[in-house]
Formats: sequence, structure tokens, C-alpha cells
Amino acid sequence: MKPTFSRVSATAVLLFSAWFANAADELVLQVNQQTGSAAGLTVVLDGTVTRTLDEAGLVYFDLSPGAHSVQIMDGDQTVHSFRFNSAEGQLADILVALAEGQDPVATVEAYFPSETAAQRARAATGRVEGRVRSAGSGVAQASVTLDGAITRTTVTDDAGRYELEVPRGLYTLTISHPDLGTRSVDDYRVIANAAKRSEFTLRSPEQRVSINVPQLEEVTVIASLPTGGLQDSERYATNVINTLDVEQLARFGDTDVAASVIRVPSVTVQDGQFVFIRGLGDRYVSSTLNGATMPSTNPAKRTVPLDLFPSSMVEQLDIRKSFIATMPGESTGGNLEINTRTFPNDASGKVSFQLGYVDGVTGKDAYVDPISGDFDVIGWDDGARQRPAIAYAVAEALRFSEFYNARVQQELGKLGAGAISDDFNFDEETATPDVSLGLSYGDVFDIDLWGGAELGYFAAANYKNERSVRKDGIRRTYGGVNASRVLDDFTFEQFDNDIDASGLFSVGLNLGQTSFTSNTIASRVTSESVRVEDGFDGDELVPSTGWSIEWEERQFLSQQLTGEHMLGSDEAWTLSWQGTASRAERYAPDRREVRFDLQGNDGVFNLQTAQLIRRYDDLVDDNLDVSVDAEYLFSNGNFESTLEFGVNAIKRERDSDSDTYGFQGGLLAVDDNAPNLRVSDVINDDTITGVNSTGFNFLDKTLPSDSYEAELDLNSIYLSYDLLWNLKYQLVAGVRYEEYSQTTDTFSLSGEQGAVQSVLEENSVLPSLSLNWFITDEQQLRFGVSKTVARPDFKETSNATFYDQEFNFRVIGNPALQVSDVTNYDVRWEKYWSDQESVSVALFYKDMQDPIERVVQPASGTAGNSRTFQNAESAEILGVEVDGRKDFALDATYSKSFFVALNGSYIDSEVTLLNGNKRELQGAPEYTFNLILGYDDIGAGHELTLLLNQSGDTIVDVGVSGQPDVLLEPRMDLNLVYRYSLSDTFTFRAKFENILDAEVEFTQGGNIFQRYKRGFEVKAGFDWVF
Repeated sequence: MKPTFSRVSATAVLLFSAWFANAADELVLQVNQQTGSAAGLTVVLDGTVTRTLDEAGLVYFDLSPGAHSVQIMDGDQTVHSFRFNSAEGQLADILVALAEGQDPVATVEAYFPSETAAQRARAATGRVEGRVRSAGSGVAQASVTLDGAITRTTVTDDAGRYELEVPRGLYTLTISHPDLGTRSVDDYRVIANAAKRSEFTLRSPEQRVSINVPQLEEVTVIASLPTGGLQDSERYATNVINTLDVEQLARFGDTDVAASVIRVPSVTVQDGQFVFIRGLGDRYVSSTLNGATMPSTNPAKRTVPLDLFPSSMVEQLDIRKSFIATMPGESTGGNLEINTRTFPNDASGKVSFQLGYVDGVTGKDAYVDPISGDFDVIGWDDGARQRPAIAYAVAEALRFSEFYNARVQQELGKLGAGAISDDFNFDEETATPDVSLGLSYGDVFDIDLWGGAELGYFAAANYKNERSVRKDGIRRTYGGVNASRVLDDFTFEQFDNDIDASGLFSVGLNLGQTSFTSNTIASRVTSESVRVEDGFDGDELVPSTGWSIEWEERQFLSQQLTGEHMLGSDEAWTLSWQGTASRAERYAPDRREVRFDLQGNDGVFNLQTAQLIRRYDDLVDDNLDVSVDAEYLFSNGNFESTLEFGVNAIKRERDSDSDTYGFQGGLLAVDDNAPNLRVSDVINDDTITGVNSTGFNFLDKTLPSDSYEAELDLNSIYLSYDLLWNLKYQLVAGVRYEEYSQTTDTFSLSGEQGAVQSVLEENSVLPSLSLNWFITDEQQLRFGVSKTVARPDFKETSNATFYDQEFNFRVIGNPALQVSDVTNYDVRWEKYWSDQESVSVALFYKDMQDPIERVVQPASGTAGNSRTFQNAESAEILGVEVDGRKDFALDATYSKSFFVALNGSYIDSEVTLLNGNKRELQGAPEYTFNLILGYDDIGAGHELTLLLNQSGDTIVDVGVSGQPDVLLEPRMDLNLVYRYSLSDTFTFRAKFENILDAEVEFTQGGNIFQRYKRGFEVKAGFDWVF
């Protein structure tokens, strides 16, 4: 519900003003002093700019983005001081209530002037009232209109009085009378949570509008209402939610969404890409972009990797932890909603540049792919790595080898082997410093269309080229009872080069009560990875060395059209719709795997031809998401209600192709000694004969199950009712119905004829009930219960194989997986001391049937290092999370301050297996912990933030057949971010990442499974706003 005057008590006090806020004054501050007029008090902004309250207790300031301090003084005595934040282009309305014997209360409403119709409909309101006079008498039947994002019109009574209530913001005020003419006042500021009295005089001969300056403009302070932005989202949401706004994202210095969300209680990120909320990830978490679902660029995951979205494109992140009917039904752990930037209030732009140093990489020799193309620098393979047309043609031809004679087969084998014989050995090059560049610009125009409209755009582009390392690496596998026997024992070093390029273009049209928006997004993440291992392989611990080379391109494209319409004479109806067409692609050409073993007594390694492969993967996911939502607000005495209902249709199609080629033959006829550890020592033009008995031959290693097709249809409808009574209690009841159908077609691994088809069809009725108790103005208690579902992904239900990038093993789907049903319970207590300071404690419990987990596949040989998926019998999750922040002023002006923000959670999970055994749930950390310390010197422009993060033991792979689970051990991550504002337009920033350089360690049965270090990083750059 939007905050309105009817929702708060009207404690009225008359204030006086000789003028109204000008558009150039981005900050309007009012002081309401119970003992009398606040006129004459002084206000100090950011410890440097001092102004005096006028007769109405009002003062105006220009406002720059970032943190701000406010000090209210009575002579030399500080009456009150506080902090608030604002983003680039925002306006801010601040009300300060001073009452004897009570603590001062400051209410901040920060907002963007250019808002959509739906955003304005939910905003805090202000009231405008007064009289229209002519020749000293009231003017009856004069039309008074406020025209902005919405339009309100009233007619003066016989005494010339008028009254209008509208959302806060900037308007054009027009007064019209058939005899006295029409005049307008531009940039008329309506202040949030206040009633403003303006007296106007119509002068008949000239038909001019003027403010009767000697008369008193009356401003009635109604109450302290919800603040804007972050706290408005969290404090007045109908369910449990955490929010990161644009200012926090900038302060944390994280480059993408994946790095930012770990600052939220009970949120972790796996592989730097995939979010886990309250110990649940992937199929248990839904992600939306501006309200629309997204396909995934990762074949192993349902959710889109969050590293695809740079923080600079994001306006706000909402992490909703409790389910309500308006959310996707798969939001068991929660829903992550990414809201991208929209057009600004006026012409503005930003340039960002940054350089980085990585310990162990920058300035040193790094392993790289020997193949390079002309566009590698932007992460775009120009075809240099694409599947050789000759190899593909030979593979297709050899499917009908029984129709060819021996000579033709020999030539085909020779051609195919020759096409894939080069570039198996990695190269080295000196790693240059990391670099990132960001550009953005936006503008807004008033156009003469349909009585006046606002057209705006925002464009952003980002480029990043970074290196990373996994050094001092150890990889081991185990066999025997309780992993008592070492099977593989390797050390490794891995170098990665990540190249990100993204763009956003948003266009919006505001037509008063109607808004249209177009969002176009393109994001690419390219990773070049070379991993070199050296150690002992197998039961006999044979000395072995090898490497893998991989180039992976992930791309997300999205085109979205949205509309928002306020309907009815009182705009009680809001209709919103969106249509989003998106495509996710994963193109991984030419993954190469090489291995040499020391088999003889000559001290020379032998090429393991059977292990030599080249793999080419290509995945395309197309997604169409269309939804229509309606909201109706109505009230009756002490009751205010919101009725919401909507429909959503999602259609997704996936086409995944994979080809794997290698060699056969040469075992007896060719010497496989490789003294230089080069594949070309063994496989070359002289040894490629096309005949197994005389040399090497081409081998198509592609399994029938390596490629698959899938499609998904999800249709849903929901109804939700929100009731607020006596401003004390809120009940939100709803139900969502989802009709789900998923089909996956692959082929059998055993080579049987015909497709292996997995069909999932289910209909779900998902009720939700929430009760919020507003105990006082500062604290509230939330209760919630709901039902959700968790469905397996395409890849999980296919019979296809893919590679896990963390552990370098293959994963196989399971067509027999079933849908999981979950019942959720939530309780959360919240207390708010100020706009910045709060504390909350939450309890949550989840009862799951048939949870899906990834497990180690019981098999021997190469397949013994594979994973698959299976349903457990049931699972339970019980958790508690705490979140709080406290600010400390270091001087009287509050321009120097220090804050402590702490959040953490404890998660107790238990899975009951089909055999009755119990253990913890895969992916659920035992605990999460975040500590954020911040120091601000606003006057000098310094901002320092220390961020510490750690998660407890987490099962990443479930052991079966008596094998222990693979655990991710706790690791403390410490980062330091510094920002220095040299001026309103230029900011220097630096970030020190992974300061402790703690080991990333996985264990199995208490033994090292995998371990490595990443090296600390230093980044420095600047932001220029123009």
C-alpha cells in the first residue's frame, strides 16, 4: 500500500513560508517544533553549508549524490543531527519533528523526479490547499490543476478555497477561470507528508498568476511517514525483504550483482555466480529482471549467473525471503529481483575507469590459450576456435562407415585427425594489469504530445578485462571405506582471464497517468581458463601431468516492453503489464584435455592418447515472459485494502549441442614418448595415417546423450488481498496457481535407439498468509506461512553430460527426478531507530518433500568421478538470522561519523534419505556472517568501508555408497573500500580485495579434496560525473 494521509494521525502545526520550493533546490527540509515556530534555527548540511529556517521552518539546499549529514542548531546548541543518503538526480524531502521530552524524529523521502505511473502511485503524498482571490475576494469555480506524472484537478468553492492531495514531487500548477483567464506555475514542489497552503491572486486585466507574498503560506506537518528508497522497501513491505540500493552498491565497491548480494543476511554465492538464500539455491531460488524471469547461460543451472549484471546498471536489488502470491512459485529460498537504472531527471553522464593488480598474476607469466583471434580482447571468438568443418564432416560421414571401402575410411580418418591435431599445448604471456571502463548517459525531455509528456533515456556500457589465479592448488580423490584410500593426488595451478562487456539502453515515456518503458540489455562474460596439474593418478599412483584449456562465452540478451496505467477518476486502479523476450547463450568451443603418464623406467612421460579430447559446446535458451497485473486500492473507515490479481505466461526452449573428438590407434606402431611434454611429439603429420594399426586415426567420441532439446511452459494466475486496519495490523492473504509442463529429449548413454524423454507435468496450488503487527511507530512483528515448489532443471532431467568447472568432473542428469513440495514458516521482529539505524531478528522453518540434490555417482573408472541428481525422502531447515546497524557521530555536525553493520544467520538443516539415514542438506551453510565497518568524513569527502564475510561448513557434493560428503570449509574474506570525493563531479576510489588471502578448501572425510589460494587484489580508479 502507498502511504497516504489517511494512514497516519494528523498532528497539525502551522508553519509559515514566503515562497515554495524551487526545482533547483533538490533538498527541502522542514522543522516542526512543538513549542512554537522553528524560524531562526540554523541548518548545517555536510558540515559546510549553513542556512537559516524561514518563517515556515523551511530551508532549501542543492543536493549532490552520496552520504550527507544534517545538523540543526539553536545558536551554539545542537538540537539534532542525523545522516541520510541520496543518489544521483534524486530529490529529498525531510521532516524533522522536535517535541519537548521526546527524541527528535527525522523522516527522509528521497526519490527520482522522473518516475513511472506505478511508482508515483505508491509514493508518499503531500497536500496542497489554499484560496484563489481576485480583488480581495475569493474566486469561486476556478479550476486548480496539478499536472505531473499524474494529474489532479479540483474546483474552488464559493470562498475560493481548494484542496488537492498528490504524490510528492514536481508539478505544473495551473489556475483557470472563464472570466479571469489561465496561468501556470512551473516546478511547483509538493512536499512528502505535509500539507502546504498556497495563496494565489488572479489579476483580471493582465490575467497573471502571482503568489501573494505578504500573505502567509501555511504548511501543516501531518506525520512522519515511511522513508524513501531502501528503508521504504524493507520497512513497509508486506513480506520479509532485504534491499540494496544504488548508494550501497557503490559503497561496497562490488562490480556485479553476485558480489553484492553476499552482504545480505543468509545469502551466499556459489562459484561467484549463483545465489543461495537461507541455504537454498538454484531450483529453490527465483531471479527476475524488472519483474521478468530469465533463462540461464549455464547448462547446469536453472537460474541465470548473476555475474552477468554489472552493479552500475542496477538501481536496486530486492531479496524477498518469504513467499507471497505475487512471487514465482519456485521462491522457496527467496526471490532476487534486479531493477535496472531508468532515465535521470536531466542530462547527466558518468565515466568510470579502473586499473587492478592481482598478486601472483599481474606482471608475471600466465598460462594462456595458444589459439587467439582478432577479437579476443573483447571476449568474442572470431571463429579461430570453432569446430573444424572438416572434423564435423568426417564425423558425420563415418556414421555410415559400413558403406565405404577401407581406402575411403582411411582417408576420412586421416582428414579428421589432421583437422584436430594442432594447438594442444598451452602458451605463456606476461599478464597485464586488470582494466575496467564504464560509460553512462541519460536525459529527459518535455514533449508536446497528448497534452504534455516526458520522454527520457538512459544508456550504459561497461567493459572489464581481469585476470585471476588459483595457486598452490591441491586436488585429491578417495576410495575405500570413509575415503581411506587416495586415488588421485595432484597439485595444480590455474590461470583465468575474464572479459566482460555489457550494455543497457532504457527509454521511458510518461503520459501523466500512463507510462511506457523499453529496456534493452546485452551482457557477455567470456572466460579463458588454463589449468595445469602434476601428481599421481589411480590406485597405483602413477606419476602424471596434464592440462585443460577452455574458452567459454556466456551471453544474455533481453528486450522488454512495460506499461503502467492508473485508471479511474481517483486512480484507485493500477494496471501493469510487461512482455520480455530474452536469450541466453553458452558457447564453449574447443575445450582441450591432455594427459601424460610416466609408465616406463626411462624417465620420459608417455602421451595418453585415449585421454586426449577436443569438445565443442553450444547452448541456446530462448525465453518469452508475458504478465499482466492489476491493483485496486480502496478504504472504508479504519480499513484500507489492496486487491491484486495477475496472470503470467512463460515459454522457454533450449537447444544444446555438444561434439567431442579424439584419436584412436597408434598403440603399437607409434612411440608415445613425449620428452618435451608436447602432443606434437607423438601426434603429427607423420604419425596420422588413418589406420589404427599403423598410426593414429580420427575418433568421434560424442555420446548420443551429449546433445538434447527441451521446452518448458509455465502458466500462472494469482489473487492477493492486503488489509490494513487501525494502522496497527496488516493481513495479506493470497493464492497462486501454476500449471507446469517440461519436456527434455536426449538419447541413452548405452547407445540404445530412440530418445530418452523426460516429461514433468504438474499443477500447483500455492497459498500464502502474512500478518504484520505494527507494535509502535518504530517496531513491528511479521508472521508468514506459505507453500512453494522446487522443480528440476532441463539439464538435471536430461540424460546428457556436462562438466563442472569447479572440480573438473562430468555431471549426468536423471530423467526420473520428481518435483519437491515445500511448506514455509517465517517470523521477523524489526525495530527502526532512524532512517539509517535498525535491528531485526528472524526465525524461519522449511519442511521439504522429495528435495533434489547432486550426489557422487557410484561407479568405477572414469565414471567414478562423475555426479548425478536424486530425490531424497524429505528435509527440514530451521534458521535464525540477525541484522542491525548503528551509527556514531564523531562531531557535532554529524559530518564525521562511524557505523557498524552486522548480520548473520545460523542454519540447521536435516535431510532424511530413502534408506532412513540423515545428514545436512546440500548447499546449506551452517552459518553466514557479515561485518561492515564504515567511516565518513563528508566535509573532506572521505569514505572508508571494511567488509568481512564468512560462511560455515557447506556440503557441495553428497557422497553415496559409503563415501563421505565433500565440504566447503569456512573461509574469511576481508575487503577494504575507499572513496575520496575531490569535487561534486570527480571521485577517486580504491579497493583492496581478499586481503587475508585465506585458502579456499574443500574436504572429504576430513581429508583435503581440493585447495587453492586466489591472491589478494588492489584496484584503483575514478568516477567522473558530468
